[in-house]
Amino acid sequence: MDIETVLSRGVSEILPSKKGLAKAMAKGKIRLYQGFDPSSPLLHLGHMIGLRKLAQFQALGHKVIFLIGDFTGMIGDPTDKAAARKKLTRKEVLENLKEYKNQAGKILKFAGENAAKVKFNSQWLSTLSMAEFLDITSHFTTSQLLERDMFQERLKSDKSVFVHEFLYPVLQGYDSVAMNVDLEIGGNDQLFNMLAGRTLMKALKGKEKYVLTMKLLSDTTGKKMGKTEGNTINLTDKPDDIFGKVMSLPDSLIEPGIELLTDLQLEGIANK
Repeated sequence: MDIETVLSRGVSEILPSKKGLAKAMAKGKIRLYQGFDPSSPLLHLGHMIGLRKLAQFQALGHKVIFLIGDFTGMIGDPTDKAAARKKLTRKEVLENLKEYKNQAGKILKFAGENAAKVKFNSQWLSTLSMAEFLDITSHFTTSQLLERDMFQERLKSDKSVFVHEFLYPVLQGYDSVAMNVDLEIGGNDQLFNMLAGRTLMKALKGKEKYVLTMKLLSDTTGKKMGKTEGNTINLTDKPDDIFGKVMSLPDSLIEPGIELLTDLQLEGIANK
């Protein structure tokens, strides 16, 4: 798969520019990552979209990081959530992530030449001093962080926005700084969080960080496939169960499913 295909297939947006990222990739090997919070023990087809994109970069020789958000997972990403997530204990998070590498290993290579690396964001987030954290937060304003659609909806409905989830994008953003990456990948619903990383990379390292958002696989109600919605097809499901669940999906998901989850040619799919 060539650079153009990697930067086009299933891709929603690339910031600051697709042309700039393509040039950086052609010039040398870049360092990229996607983060996965262990809010559940199972990875599913929604995660597979990002894992497949990481694998495409890996196949081109770029340096891939599979980041497990064992610190941010205790907070819970507020993206698209009408109410605060239930906070998880350290013990619950560690239990959930036990099989993440094995599950991701169905798609990413963690051994051999150009093996993907596994990192945990507790390594740096749990060791930040108060002075360091305050310095990091000084690069954002409250109005910037409150711009998030779900926060605005909560405020209109007189629902609470808690400080720990309010600061979630700042913590995720610092992951990029700690790992000194060139690119972050995520679903297009993660754009706000990923742009926080761009802000911090420029402020703290004077470095450009690219952001690549992926299209989401949504069900007939418009809800993305995910643990919260209860509509997942897990990577660990038995083959017969996966087949049954896939066959029960509506026809409207055939085209996006082929684009996001397979390497089949897209030309002519709509006419078949």
